[in-house]
Formats: sequence, C-alpha cells, structure tokens
Amino acid sequence: MSPHDSPHVDLLAPDGARARVYLDGAQVASWIPAGSTDDRLFVSARALYGEGQSIRGGIPICFPQFGAMGPLKQHGFARNMRWMVESQSSDDNGARVRLSLTDSDVTRAMWPYAFTAALDVAVVEASLTVSLTVTNTGSVPFAFTAALHPYFRVENAFACAVHGLGGTTYRDALRNSESFTSPDGPLAIEGHIDRVYGATPDVLNLVEPHRALRIEKHGFPDAVVWNPGAEITASKADFAAGDEQHMVCVEAGAIGSPVVLQPGARWTGTQLMEA
Repeated sequence: MSPHDSPHVDLLAPDGARARVYLDGAQVASWIPAGSTDDRLFVSARALYGEGQSIRGGIPICFPQFGAMGPLKQHGFARNMRWMVESQSSDDNGARVRLSLTDSDVTRAMWPYAFTAALDVAVVEASLTVSLTVTNTGSVPFAFTAALHPYFRVENAFACAVHGLGGTTYRDALRNSESFTSPDGPLAIEGHIDRVYGATPDVLNLVEPHRALRIEKHGFPDAVVWNPGAEITASKADFAAGDEQHMVCVEAGAIGSPVVLQPGARWTGTQLMEA
C-alpha cells in the first residue's frame, strides 16, 4: 500500500504548522513547523504502509511493552493495530486530533487486559505535542512499559549531539545491557547506539551544527537514544542504504519501572518537540 492510500489524517494549523498521522499504529509520520518547508521527522523511502505494518520512521508507539522486555513481540502491539479517529479540530491555538485503541479479542489473546489507549497529536507554530493516555477499564490491575519513538530527520546524524544526559545512568544494549554512568557534557552520535537512560531530565536538546530541537517530556521518566548504524539499515527491508546518516531517535519512555494501573486508573505520558 502506498503512503497516499493508507488511511491518515492531515493536520493544518492556521499558522501553517502541519502534521500527518496514520490510523495504522496512530503513527505521526510528518511534522513541518509553521514557516518551514523542512519535515522534522524521518521516514524511510522503503517504509511499509497498511494495516498490520509499522511505518519505518515518524513516531511509532511502543505499548504495552518496550522492546523485547517481556513476552510480547518487539515494542508490543499498539503500533501494528488500526486506531479510530475520535475527534479532530483546528483553531487559532493550532490543529489537533485524537485517536483511540480499545482492547479486543485480538489484543486480549496477546495481553489479557481491558484498556483504552488514546493518542493526542497537536501542532502549532514550531511545536509538535504527542500524548499517550492509557486507562484500565477492567477489574484487575495491570502493568506495562511504553515509549514514543520519534525518528528525527537530521542532515548528518554523526555530526549531532544530545544535550542533557550527563550524569544519568544508562543501560547499553550494545554492551550486554550493562549499566553505565553518562559522562558530563553532550552525547555525540558516532554510529550505532542503543541506550535506555533512566530518570532523565524532562528537557533534552538534539543539536545539529546549524539548528537544534528542544525535546520535553512529562509522565515519562526515561529516555532512549538510538541510531541503527549501517549494519542494521543494511539488514532491514524497510530501511534504505544510508538511512542511518539522516535520523536520530530521542525517545520518551516509561521503561525501567513499569507503570502499574489499578482498575479505573489512568496514566498519561507526553512528548513536546519544539524546532
């Protein structure tokens, strides 16, 4: 299926800020700030679209499991499900859409809990805000891990640095998932990197030689920094050769300590990006 044929919602704020959100996975796949022609989200030219697919790029949702940290498939099932549009609007405060996902026979066969998940996406001026809300609609508590997984488009990934992680502890997937303390100063992206940083500041900055992106989070205690490196992009059918040079993932997550929701309880995690 082509990106044009796959069901989606286009947001356009009066000030010109825009975004595209696909119903499959509730996946934001484009964000162009007001007054700009540059898409700040990366999507591979070889990305796959359609029901059951997770688009390679944009902002996939990891829920109810981050990565392979549990019995479910990688990053859980939310990114492979078709979500419903609950509401959409635009006014002087920007453009926004809410999508929702509710448990079904399919989800309960993988994860036996009753829930609703909502994704709120809003654009205005130079900002994109994405919020994931999970509600326990059942009669027993459940636990989950989650993340928003943005692929940020950059001119040269290996000239980028992430500021704000100094002094935090991270688990390095490339070193047997052992834990280390991040040194003071910016984190330079020099190649394949796959780290989960715990208890991070709520504001990080992705800095390129010619511009920066402010990344703020609420409700998510952790952060992930990922670049696949050339070996992984060469091994994945939905990556094109060289894609690793033009993307850096700086993710907001609830990973180290799972979120536990009692019946009727609700949790929200938000990531705000400002160009």
